[in-house]
Amino acid sequence: MKKFCLALCSALLFVSCSSDDEKNPESKSELTVNTVKTDARKYDAWVYYSIETGKEVEVSDSKNSLNWDIAFHRNNVRLNGGESGKGKGEAVKLDEKDLSKVVEAPTSGYVKDTEGTIVIAYVMPAPKFGKEPFNKAVSWLDIDTRTPPPIYTLQDNVFVIKTANGKYAKIKFLSYKGDRNENLIITWQYAFQKDGSTNLK
Repeated sequence: MKKFCLALCSALLFVSCSSDDEKNPESKSELTVNTVKTDARKYDAWVYYSIETGKEVEVSDSKNSLNWDIAFHRNNVRLNGGESGKGKGEAVKLDEKDLSKVVEAPTSGYVKDTEGTIVIAYVMPAPKFGKEPFNKAVSWLDIDTRTPPPIYTLQDNVFVIKTANGKYAKIKFLSYKGDRNENLIITWQYAFQKDGSTNLK
């Protein structure tokens, strides 16, 4: 009889735990951190990337395409939202600098893309500027071009962004140097939450 009761209690405990897991799918969530290298050296082109598929993508009409989530031009970052696209992209810059410690996406404070001034050519005696949309919250690299050569300063904060479909990802920029010490070959990491929740564990 005692063995029967013990077996029954164990079975009930197992069912209870299983039910709790099913009610809380976030407890099963496991985000994979992806490390990406992006060549953003060109002054006259943006490099588009799909966080949902984990690939660089060719985009002919960025303002009307949902096939991209984030794009790079030098130290500028564009998201698929606001004045850059028809998606739900926006970003918030966090004080935290450790990607693993960001376990929940903020529910407020996000900034959409707006038009601003970027360097579109570097010619002597001064760089040439133009107006294009980008995300001013994703300020990950300062470039001081007042005197040649430019001075680069990496800001290693973590950013949380929304993809074109409104899902969350956390991002950290690790380096602006390539294998041969080239500037603006970006190494960055991200973790993407596919289920659409704010859970970034």
